Amino acid sequence: MPRSSFLREPVRFLPVFFLAVAASAATVQSSKPSSTIRLDGKTDEWAAAARVIDPKTGAEFAFQNDARNLYILVGMKKPESFQAVEATGMTVLGRPGGSRKPAKGALFLTREISADGYIVWRESQGAVLTEAEKAEIRKIPRHSISLAFAVDAKGSSYGPLQKQTDAFPPDFLALLQDGAAIYEFRIPLAPPDLVPGGIGGQPGGTLRISFDWGGLDRSSLSTQASRESPSSRSGYVSG
Repeated sequence: MPRSSFLREPVRFLPVFFLAVAASAATVQSSKPSSTIRLDGKTDEWAAAARVIDPKTGAEFAFQNDARNLYILVGMKKPESFQAVEATGMTVLGRPGGSRKPAKGALFLTREISADGYIVWRESQGAVLTEAEKAEIRKIPRHSISLAFAVDAKGSSYGPLQKQTDAFPPDFLALLQDGAAIYEFRIPLAPPDLVPGGIGGQPGGTLRISFDWGGLDRSSLSTQASRESPSSRSGYVSG
């Protein structure tokens, strides 16, 4: 699969709710979302957001932020791209401009599990399910879940992440339809030492963002403890 690198310049957070993504050939700027962004695969909230397209993979990117979270919309039309994301997940790393610290962020994975496993997962996330709701869930043998792991540029990972403070952990949604894929990400701007998976962005500052997908299979990631995970190299976008 192709490896792509574009958006060489940093993401810029302009006071107070503005975000600009500067590239060698384009600049994207977005204001505070006019409505709450829901991770639902619908792009109504993104109608006014400027897009940047990676010329090598054809992936399309858009950015918004509300000074608490960075929201990213990624669209892919090439099957080899979204099949790679489906197999190995997508890593989104961030590093404040000028910082020498390793970039940190989140690895996002979608996996299918059994109905009973899905019930256990929902309850671990704080859901209170009635017996009738569990019976409805069991009517479908397999269910898809979204997992987020805190990662850094060195490949270490921890997770899957759950809500532990008043800040929600990173989250995403993947939707395949009409031969294309849509991904919506919500990533905390809080520092990663306060919110695992956060990227430490500040309004008025700069933030370098990278996207990494494809390559080696990460399906063996532990769900209990921190461990080293292989680095993927097939799809790469930095911006």
